Amino acid sequence: MKLIQALVHVSNLWSDPEFPSRSVATMRTLAADNRFTEEAIAFAVNQQLSLLNESRLEKWANEFETTGMKSIGVLNPGNIPFVELQDLVATLISGHRYLGSISSKTPFLLQAFLDDLLVEVRGLPAALLEADQVIASCDRLIASGSDSVMQHVLSKAEEAELPPDACWLRGHRYSVAVLDGRERNEALLDLAEDALLHEGMGCRSVALVFAPKGMDIDPVLDAFATYRGLFPAHSSTRGALKMQRAFLKAVSTPHAFADDDQFLISRGEAEAQLPGHVRWVEYESLVAVESWLDESKDHIQCVFSDGSLRKEHDAWQALGTAQRPALDWEPDGRSHASFLSF
Repeated sequence: MKLIQALVHVSNLWSDPEFPSRSVATMRTLAADNRFTEEAIAFAVNQQLSLLNESRLEKWANEFETTGMKSIGVLNPGNIPFVELQDLVATLISGHRYLGSISSKTPFLLQAFLDDLLVEVRGLPAALLEADQVIASCDRLIASGSDSVMQHVLSKAEEAELPPDACWLRGHRYSVAVLDGRERNEALLDLAEDALLHEGMGCRSVALVFAPKGMDIDPVLDAFATYRGLFPAHSSTRGALKMQRAFLKAVSTPHAFADDDQFLISRGEAEAQLPGHVRWVEYESLVAVESWLDESKDHIQCVFSDGSLRKEHDAWQALGTAQRPALDWEPDGRSHASFLSF
């Protein structure tokens, strides 16, 4: 079976939550050391699978210009369920060999999906290895994680004599939302998903919300509470937010929270907090926000907004899309087609 047809076929099988490979991998993932909930895993897997249709895959494959098969190493993060799929698909449809390592926090979903794909495509050039083996065996390297982890990876890559331009190291980033105070309830629910789904662990997760000074925050709190009724926080997140809430109280920082510590919002300077803790930043001038975004662009993954603000800022994305990225979205503003076309 051809690769793209196989990807679509396995995706169709996995669209059933009771499909054995997916079901077992989900149960094992829930038992691992992570902050994933059953609802968040189902959302992430379904969202990723929805992107694997034949026309979309063929269109993306046509963007790659590969002169010969090389080994692409991928050190996968463990912050969001099934987030590893994009790099796997990009590597394979570009005609390269995939050598991946997976985080102990989420080792099961990608492994199970790849195992099913290997059944459909005989001789598929893909394998999962230990991180050191990946670095030692690849021609180019993609890695995601904290800044400190990326420094370690860079050191290992240098030891393996991988040149800097052969390494795509994606360190810590976060996203922001910019409101104008006229957002409807639907947009505020979208904001809640952008900030709270996956416990704020992803680089696309909204960590800062810029709002005009004096904007009523109560509708936002209502939207966050409504969202948490649909997607409950992981128990570890609730424990972490309870401790952060106590600290904010001790230092007299204005904040709002759910009674059961399912979310926490604090008001203050534009400084990203720990995952799951959203910072509310008031502004008097949109120009000041734009200036801050420009100065902080090396740390920002995406900017999300609604209505007229998006019309005025082409690069800003719609609220409600943070956890629904396109198959070919560009982490850190870099495309897979540019990195893997060689």
